Amino acid sequence: METPTGQEQFSVPQDVEYWLALSRLPRVGRATFLRLVETFQTPRAAWERSDTEWNNAEVSRVRLTTHDFRKPAFEWAQEQVVRLRNSVWRIILFGSPGFPASLSSLRYPPPYLFVRGEIPEGPAIAVVGSRQATDYGVRVTHEIAEDLAAAGVTIVSGFARGIDTVAHKAAVHVGGKTVAVWGTGPDIVFPHENESLVDVVAAHGALITEFPFGTAADAANFPVRNRLIAGLSDGVLVAQARRRSGALLTAQHALEQGKDVFAIPGEIGQESFVGTHELLKEGARMVTGADDILDALHLPARSKRATRSERAEAARPLPLPPLTEIERRIYEALGTTACHIDRLAVSLRLSVGETARVLTLLELKGLVTKQAGNQIARAR
Repeated sequence: METPTGQEQFSVPQDVEYWLALSRLPRVGRATFLRLVETFQTPRAAWERSDTEWNNAEVSRVRLTTHDFRKPAFEWAQEQVVRLRNSVWRIILFGSPGFPASLSSLRYPPPYLFVRGEIPEGPAIAVVGSRQATDYGVRVTHEIAEDLAAAGVTIVSGFARGIDTVAHKAAVHVGGKTVAVWGTGPDIVFPHENESLVDVVAAHGALITEFPFGTAADAANFPVRNRLIAGLSDGVLVAQARRRSGALLTAQHALEQGKDVFAIPGEIGQESFVGTHELLKEGARMVTGADDILDALHLPARSKRATRSERAEAARPLPLPPLTEIERRIYEALGTTACHIDRLAVSLRLSVGETARVLTLLELKGLVTKQAGNQIARAR
């Protein structure tokens, strides 16, 4: 995702190449990186010391031999900086202004973060769950995430398909704040179908990753991402999870960080909720509505029941929100009967990518619904 001409660009911190290069060296993980900086004061000063000095200072439990890797690591770091300068992302270094305090308190915080947008302040709840979400899981997650966001709580999630995507969209739908933590580099959107959601999330909060440019989606990256999701939040809501899932790993990170874990009960015996029910058995807080979480955060509860007049008012047809020319064109082309996105794009002589992007915006405005098999219909 290169920077289009005219997009805002950010200054790159001094000596950032050394931060990147140091973390690129073999066996220099977060713990060793932090000990190097603590011992030698700065990454550049650490870089300028020899392996012998490193080993004499006992910055690692294993003997480090990095000499032959330093030149390619530094060249890689310089390339990263070039890509950063040509992007809409910025890098925030550990210990510098803007680095999230909640991540600074982790046992081994990441040395740096790539960020697009602005990380919201205030209370935050991670909403995580299955990629194969059921209709019940989608509906309840959307309701709770929407109510939390409307109450001023930032919704943090992992940008994955399923529950994560539902949570991000729910927050945006009510004009709330959301943060997406990626398990890929800044230039790689995963899953690809969420590409139209990137700009929307960035405008309503932030996209964050600790992985450098060029990092593809890899199974090993997502547990690392889950640790940050928990770290950025005041608690974790597991909306739907099987017995073994990334959502449960996020909940485990939250427990290790001393944070609350919440869970939504599902149908007894349904495999997609077995993990959620195990959490409840182990002491997670049961959630049947946003008020259960707002109470734990010591925030004012939302009304649980609308009055008769409020329900009548809600039943009235709502006027359409302001639409761009292409949004109105696509909306008017849809009917109440579902239409496949490919057929819709062909009928309007638009690319499928452009059609998908506009449909996402219409969905966030509550005007269309996406159904199974890439079928689209008007919501009202």
